[in-house]
Amino acid sequence: MDIVLIAGLWLDASAWDEVAGELRRLGHRPHPVALPGQTSGSAGQQATLADQVEAVLQAVDAASGQVLVVGHSAACTLAWIAADARPEEVATVALIGGFPGR
Repeated sequence: MDIVLIAGLWLDASAWDEVAGELRRLGHRPHPVALPGQTSGSAGQQATLADQVEAVLQAVDAASGQVLVVGHSAACTLAWIAADARPEEVATVALIGGFPGR
């Protein structure tokens, strides 16, 4: 299964490195998302919610078949938005340490 992984707050996609390795070992295809505004050295880089949603939707669209979208912390909102935007592609949403906001 393709699994889209979204790290929350200031964390970048490398926060999922250990998890992604284990998911691969189990036969899954992890896709850690590099969110605009959350990459290393991006102190001056600004990103909007729309920019981050677009990055998540690109990962969902690039996956083959239905996906599991995992949101951590503040990124739980992004996971929920992805499920709402792509109901046919997102099979399941997992929210870790957070909840969808409005």
